[in-house]
Amino acid sequence: MRFFPGYTWLIAALTVGQLYYYSCSKQVPLQAEAEVPPDGTSASTQWISPLVILKPGENPLWFELGREGPELVDSPDAASLKSFEPWPLARWITGFLTQEDRLVGVVNRSGFLAFIPGEDGDLALYSVTDVLDWENYTAASPFLYQNTPAVLLYQNDFFEESRTDPPDPPVRGLVKGSSKPVGLDLPALESLSSGEGRETADAIRLGKDGYWYYRGVNRGRDNPVYFRSRDFTGPGESVSAASFRSASEPSPLKEAPALLGRILEEAFRLREPGMVPMAAVTFAESGGIRYFSETSPLAEGTGGFVELSGYYRTGDTGDGRPASSWGLVLFPGGKGIYGKLRDGAIETQMFTLPALPEKFSYTGIGLSGSAIIALWEEREGLNVGAAGFMVTKMP
Repeated sequence: MRFFPGYTWLIAALTVGQLYYYSCSKQVPLQAEAEVPPDGTSASTQWISPLVILKPGENPLWFELGREGPELVDSPDAASLKSFEPWPLARWITGFLTQEDRLVGVVNRSGFLAFIPGEDGDLALYSVTDVLDWENYTAASPFLYQNTPAVLLYQNDFFEESRTDPPDPPVRGLVKGSSKPVGLDLPALESLSSGEGRETADAIRLGKDGYWYYRGVNRGRDNPVYFRSRDFTGPGESVSAASFRSASEPSPLKEAPALLGRILEEAFRLREPGMVPMAAVTFAESGGIRYFSETSPLAEGTGGFVELSGYYRTGDTGDGRPASSWGLVLFPGGKGIYGKLRDGAIETQMFTLPALPEKFSYTGIGLSGSAIIALWEEREGLNVGAAGFMVTKMP
């Protein structure tokens, strides 16, 4: 069972030129300067040039993740050969969140990635990275801190002994006006300093009760401490290890929002006989992942389990009517269910993404404008080889 974060990486030198990638694979470079708002009031990424401008269509656009940035490839099996590395050390996309109209993800060992929809279905892709700093640490899934995309960096020394000091501060944000991620001081983490004899955070996860649960560890002793916080703006509340563990345990479908519950029900009916489906769903506005299942993946008499990835977002209609919402759930092989809730009515439909080569799986999904961004990885157990994302127009 894979209980490590969702997915998102990207890195690259900021580019002044904008590049259109059409779904027919035609590439047309445009020499155009990014327009800087005169009042400087733009929220993150609008003061820099996009890395590329995408034109999603029926044919998918495939990108692999490399140290020097995302690269367009014909397909995942055309990605450059990479040695398999344990997931804390590999480059892959750890998760998505939504900030205003942009889809933001975090790339392990790299930085932030943002997709911003434009006119006529265009999708601008931005990269805000700090590879020299980030590649020393493991990135958790993203979350919003006072409407700023943020992520916890930590030392994961299970597979490799750390050779660096703990990150200080441990949380980095996508902050307006900066071409690199910026350190953020969260009041809830003040008791977890990196000084001698103190704990440092190594996990933050969204609980079923809406609280954020986090853990502090000290490399010199074996007794972690556990806390929870509603929004990280005040001191954390101490909790037990059992409460921390249960925070991300699968919830029954009846605890999902109505639309998401319907999508999960339809998706779970598509599973293979004997398999236990479990969905890791990103709640877009928070970036937190919640797990849903019909039964425990450890239940006896099952033929195994399959982990689906999902994305759920709500929106306000602005006129007093019920809020609108959208959601998707995706099987590793590319089969999925999409649904929307508008004016109190739920609509769902099935969709299928392109098949992946052997050993490759879809590992995450998000929506930006009319485009699907699907994450893919080459896997061997807990090891990751090539990884990247695919962009396609919503069916």
